[in-house]
Amino acid sequence: MEKTIVTKYGGINSKVGELLVNRLVPNRYIEAVGPFVFLDHLYPTVQKPKTPSAPNGKDAHPHRGIATFSYLFSGALEHFDSNGQHGIVEAGGAQWMKAGKGVIHDEHFSPDFQERGGIMHGLQFWINLPALNKAENPDYMAVQASEIPEVVLPNEAGVMRIVIGACGDNRSPVKTFTEQFIYHIKLNPKSSFSYETKPHLEYAAFVPSDEAIINGQAVSKSEIVAFGRDNGSITFTNNNITEIDIILFGGEPYTEAIYAEGPFVMNSRLEIAHAYRDFFNGDYGTIDYSSGQLSVDSVQ
Repeated sequence: MEKTIVTKYGGINSKVGELLVNRLVPNRYIEAVGPFVFLDHLYPTVQKPKTPSAPNGKDAHPHRGIATFSYLFSGALEHFDSNGQHGIVEAGGAQWMKAGKGVIHDEHFSPDFQERGGIMHGLQFWINLPALNKAENPDYMAVQASEIPEVVLPNEAGVMRIVIGACGDNRSPVKTFTEQFIYHIKLNPKSSFSYETKPHLEYAAFVPSDEAIINGQAVSKSEIVAFGRDNGSITFTNNNITEIDIILFGGEPYTEAIYAEGPFVMNSRLEIAHAYRDFFNGDYGTIDYSSGQLSVDSVQ
């Protein structure tokens, strides 16, 4: 028996700085999928080669109560935060940052990518933290493409990357605090793959660039489908003549109260007020950009 699709949603365009993204979660149909309370799809965009410029802080912003997770299909990102962390990841890699009790971060194109140009294409998730972990110190991981395990699918259907969570004996290095998963399925042409779900977890699937058939329904570019609580499998079919990408994600339901405002996701309105108070009081610190490949003085 196949799991029921209860929602299919195409998102709403939004500007993030100079970039156009498709905002998919939350929406009027889907508040969250497991601990995932936010999903933006950065459309594939061609970036022309240019003289690299260092960040100047204009795009830096705070977070509290969540872990942010950026996953790249192509391109490269550089990360700085007010906890003193710095990292660069290329295509196939990811950046995970636990905001915890409050941090300011800045993500932008890496200097090497600015210089060579190319296609920038990726996703950003917000992962809601349990209340206990919302009070912890910030943390950061740069996960390179080679560190993400891959599982070969049956019948030469393709591969599945274990981006977050586990599948059998294969486990992602990304830190988690509840049962959760992001799987990147790379499905070969004219191929199908069926995944057996677990009854206690929530599931959604996202198709970034090419149409896929999911449990008999056509899902177009940059569309998300959410599944019901019924038991069953999810079958992915690629009728195209080229490989396609599908993101399957979810986890155990988040059972604590959710209050979200701006860049903060907490468990009460009072905690939201405290998040803003602490930010404006300077408790989240400031970013030191001196660890980057370019000095701040070299901003063009």
